Amino acid sequence: MNQPTGARKPAYKTEVWIPHKNGLGIKNWIIDKTSAHSYSWKFYLKVFKLIVKGSKLMKYPVLGKIYKTLMLFSNENQHTSATIYNLNVDVSEQGESVAVPMDLVKDAINQSSYIASMKTCICRDAQKCQHYPLDVCCLFLSKAGKRVVSHGIAYEISKEEALKRVDRAAELGLICQALWVEVEQYIWGFANDEMNSFIEICFCCPCCCVGINLSRNATRDVKERFRPSGWTAVVDKEACIGCGECCPPGMCPQEAISVNAGKAVIVQEYCVGCGICRSRCTHDAIKICNTGSMLSSMKEYFLVEGGLDLEF
Repeated sequence: MNQPTGARKPAYKTEVWIPHKNGLGIKNWIIDKTSAHSYSWKFYLKVFKLIVKGSKLMKYPVLGKIYKTLMLFSNENQHTSATIYNLNVDVSEQGESVAVPMDLVKDAINQSSYIASMKTCICRDAQKCQHYPLDVCCLFLSKAGKRVVSHGIAYEISKEEALKRVDRAAELGLICQALWVEVEQYIWGFANDEMNSFIEICFCCPCCCVGINLSRNATRDVKERFRPSGWTAVVDKEACIGCGECCPPGMCPQEAISVNAGKAVIVQEYCVGCGICRSRCTHDAIKICNTGSMLSSMKEYFLVEGGLDLEF
C-alpha cells in the first residue's frame, strides 16, 4: 500500500468564536416562530432541496458570492465547521487497540447531559431516499437537543439508544459527521446563547446528504469546511486496476481522487476520509487509514479546526 504524503494537519485557530447574547430576545422570538416545527416540516424539506440546488451557483462569481452570503459562508464568517468520523476504518496495520473515530463519537455521547434524535432524517426525507432508512438520523446534544424536541421534530433518547444508533449507522455504511453550521440557527430555531452548545452528529448517506452534496458543488474555500479526523483514504497500488469505479465525475465531494497512469490517486490534502470511494471499489484497493494526528475529543476538533469552544 502506498504511503500518503501531504495529509492535512489540524491548525489551531488564532481566534475563538464567542457566542452572542440574547439581548432583547427579538431575534430569538422570530427564529423560534419561523424555524422548523412539526407543522412546517414539509416546507423545510423543500428548503433543504433548494440548498443543494442553489449550491450549483457557486461556480459563478457573482451568484456564488450571493449564495455564500445567504449560507453564511462568506469570508467574514469562518466558523461553520464539519469533521468526518468514518465509522468503518482499517486498523489491520495499527492493531486493534488503536483509537478510532467511532470512539470519539461514542465519547461525546457518553459525556452529553441530554441527547435528542430527529424523528426522521431531513435529507433522506427530502430526497425520498430508497437506499437507507429514515430513522437512522441526526442526534443533537445538550441545549440544541432540548430545542428541537420542543419544536416537535425530535425526541429524547437514552445514551444506550444513541450508542446503538452509532453501531447501526456503521453497519449500514453511513458517514458520520459532527457539524456546527451557522445558518442552521435559523433552520432549527436555536437561541443565540444556545449556539455555544450546538452539537449535531449526523449519519449521512452519499446520495441524499445536503452537506455532502453541497460540498460536491462547492468552491475549494467551502470544501475546506469539511475536514478529516485524522483518517483518510489510501490506495493499494498493487490491488488497484485503474477501472475508475471509485471516482466517477462528481462522486467525491472533495474532488480528491482520480485515475492517473492506470492507478487511482488520492490528494491527501483534500481527502476527508468519507469512504465513498472505498464503498465503490470492487477490488478492495482502497482503505481508510490513520494518516494524520488524532485529537483527544470531538470538542477539541471543533476548537482546533473551527475556532469553536463548545459546551455539551
